[in-house]
Amino acid sequence: MNLTMFRTKYLFLFFLSILCVCGEKPVKQTQSDLYLGIDKVSYLTGKFNSPGPLAPVILEENAKEHFLRPDVKKALHKMINDFEDSKPSSYKQHIFLVSSFRNFSHQKGIWESKYSGKKAMRVPIAGKSPEEIINLILEFSSAPGTSRHHWGTDFDLNALDNAYFESNGKGKILYDWLKENASRYGFCQPYSPLSTRNHKGYQEEKWHWSYAPISNQLTKEWVKSFQSGEIKLIGSFMGAEVLGDRALDYVRSINPDCEKISSQNL
Repeated sequence: MNLTMFRTKYLFLFFLSILCVCGEKPVKQTQSDLYLGIDKVSYLTGKFNSPGPLAPVILEENAKEHFLRPDVKKALHKMINDFEDSKPSSYKQHIFLVSSFRNFSHQKGIWESKYSGKKAMRVPIAGKSPEEIINLILEFSSAPGTSRHHWGTDFDLNALDNAYFESNGKGKILYDWLKENASRYGFCQPYSPLSTRNHKGYQEEKWHWSYAPISNQLTKEWVKSFQSGEIKLIGSFMGAEVLGDRALDYVRSINPDCEKISSQNL
């Protein structure tokens, strides 16, 4: 092939490729985007590692690095900036992260340290049945594969102590502001008082916040996948057989205010 023929053929293929690309319809968002390109069940149960598809979040100098979904990180930064601009000048507390994404292995370590008695809980586990031990763990800790922290949508703020956010606590002004404004950025407190959740699920956690436009979808997908048998927990951690189908109640029993938040009303 001489040089002229080569150039002609090259230019033809070049312009043909441009026409093909320009003529395509915009790609619609698919369900795989919900799982950031990861297998659905792996994503829902936290069986992937950070950073992976998640974004690093550092809110304090020399602080531990945290990971959240990029869309959650963006909304969180906007909320933090607005809180800093609107809070009283005399108020010295800032929003910072205590915990964020946790994969299956991390959650398994937390769960099994409590189940085995290595980590103390509200009362000692000596002499208690597996059922009683699990009931104690489930006051505040999720079983591996069931935690909202697997999704990169949820995080714990400032202190893992309700008293910090109440009455004379240092976080009272912050908590009041969050209750009033967090939904504007897509966030809600999933574990509200038990009385608002038919007395089912975990105890209230004023420190735990969730990006509802995404976590609402993931909650529904987790429930469907568990009920269909795609998500299997038995045999994957200590006490899974005893937990059984009660996992559903703990995943589903969420503050009803979370369901009122969607991407359309942000």
